[in-house]
Amino acid sequence: METRELVDIEELLPPKPRAPKPSDCCGSGCCPCVHDIYEQDLKTWKKECELIRNGGREEEPHAISAVQPEKWKEFEIIKINDINNNTYLYTFKLNDDEHLGLNIGHHLIVKQRINGKAVTRQYTPVSAINKRGSFEVLIKIYPTGKITPIIKEWKVGDLIPWRGPFGSFTYKINSYKRILMLAAGTGIAPMYQIIKSILENEDDETFVRLYYASKSFSNILLRDELSNYCQFWNFTMCHYLSGEVDMGQKRYREEAMDRRMAKDDIRQELVKGQVDSTLVLVCGTKSFDKDMVNAAKDANIPNQNIFKF
Repeated sequence: METRELVDIEELLPPKPRAPKPSDCCGSGCCPCVHDIYEQDLKTWKKECELIRNGGREEEPHAISAVQPEKWKEFEIIKINDINNNTYLYTFKLNDDEHLGLNIGHHLIVKQRINGKAVTRQYTPVSAINKRGSFEVLIKIYPTGKITPIIKEWKVGDLIPWRGPFGSFTYKINSYKRILMLAAGTGIAPMYQIIKSILENEDDETFVRLYYASKSFSNILLRDELSNYCQFWNFTMCHYLSGEVDMGQKRYREEAMDRRMAKDDIRQELVKGQVDSTLVLVCGTKSFDKDMVNAAKDANIPNQNIFKF
């Protein structure tokens, strides 16, 4: 009886994706390559099979939101990774049954005291919005900044007060045909959170294009993670490096320009598709944001389709 039930379940499984032949790849470094697409299809197939074998249910207990907008709560630093000479990735501990309960594109606020006065800053976690047990925040240290010199003194074991979530960004899957993301420096944080959410949702077919401004290859934040996402059919990116002298460091799948991002780059990209079905997201310095928003407007993108973090 048990054997018969097992056979019936196996008969319900979708067919396994066909592996591409060596001749199916043109060898020109396409992003994504047919082999990348196959690997993604294989992951999706395995997930579907697992879901069917579990009776169509993903067994996962309800998670508790760890933060509140109106109340500060301290979280322990459990890891600090030095990303480059002025940017750090801080990992904070949550209980095993807790997550942040964020919507994509939303942020938290941290509080520190300077000369007895409270100073706050907002940061967007780069960990998955539904991740349990911990969350991660990417922070750039500015030597002349008001709060980051204090943040640089943080150490593992410190308890840091946060509250949230906050944000006015809203997103519904497949509500736009494409999203153009324009980011500079740590402005990649909200973009990465949104990219991750879209690409890991197999029902979302929105095409995402990222333009990311950095000083050099060594200053690109989340470089490995972004490169890995290039295997998805609906994600491409281009780095703009204003101070790079060795473009030979460019990796497979990476597009890179050894210059600043220009308004013409944005306009030329935006004219490729319908403006009404395009969403433009912007996050960087004040001058960067102003230039990028103006470039989007010059390409006739409606004001309601432009969002600045």
